[in-house]
Amino acid sequence: MIYDLIIIGAGPAGLTASIYASRYKIKHVIVGEIPGGLISQAHNVCNFPTYKEISGFELMEKMKNHVEALGGQIMSMEKISQIKKDNVIFQLKTESGKTLESKTVLLATGTKYRKLNLADETRLLGRGVAYCATCDAMFFKDKIVAVVGGGNSAMTAALYLSEIVQKVYLIVRGDKLKGEMIWADNILVNKKIEVLFGTNVLKLNGENKLESIELDKEFAGNKTLVLDGFFIEIGTEADTTLADMLGVKLDRGYIVVDSRQKTNIDGLWSAGDITTGSGLFRQVITACSEGAVATYDIFSYLQKKKEGN
Repeated sequence: MIYDLIIIGAGPAGLTASIYASRYKIKHVIVGEIPGGLISQAHNVCNFPTYKEISGFELMEKMKNHVEALGGQIMSMEKISQIKKDNVIFQLKTESGKTLESKTVLLATGTKYRKLNLADETRLLGRGVAYCATCDAMFFKDKIVAVVGGGNSAMTAALYLSEIVQKVYLIVRGDKLKGEMIWADNILVNKKIEVLFGTNVLKLNGENKLESIELDKEFAGNKTLVLDGFFIEIGTEADTTLADMLGVKLDRGYIVVDSRQKTNIDGLWSAGDITTGSGLFRQVITACSEGAVATYDIFSYLQKKKEGN
């Protein structure tokens, strides 16, 4: 079977695209390694219309249920490992060995966690080192942890952790917190959070689990900070592995799209945090918008093909 559209990515952009594709009667499927994408791991989403406050997981569940109610098919926990274009048909292979074909493709693979690239970062992952506070906070109940980063993801992680752990150190490379001021204001009045400005992490210590971290400046007379947990919240970077296979044009690591979310490859669109769209304002609502815009243009493209234009 040849699909009209294959959506790669099951985050806000991909799920919204599916909702519109179902309404346009476009034969499609979503292939998504992480149902809901990274936003499903967010503790709170406070700027999505209709919800004053909602967890990322709950918001993505509502989107997923909407997709399925319209008949949308989601191949969850699947990852596309190869993609190529043979004449006018895209051929895709999953890591599990499935082969899929489609007339058009929407790349909505989003972003992946940015790493500090410290020597023992990978070795200690899951042994005190983590990238997701929402996922792993409860493992550190009443313990001492640190969060590295100065943006929204780091601030929201620190605030969430402060509800569960004994103490949070927020390690910020610069001299101020960056992002939404409401989070910064809450951080600075929270007695369980201590901010270390102008500080970098140099090393992770521990054999079987994290025991401490080394800083580049002294804190309380010592450059070693004893911890139970260390959360790396320094943002994300675009996952362009599949785009590279197709020769998609990139700008500073993000997929270049036009006002209709089209890439430089005929039949290929992209939406969400992976693109240069929406003025680089990467939010759930802009990802949804890009998914909707892309699907409308895909519908128009398929109609013209059907009519022989």
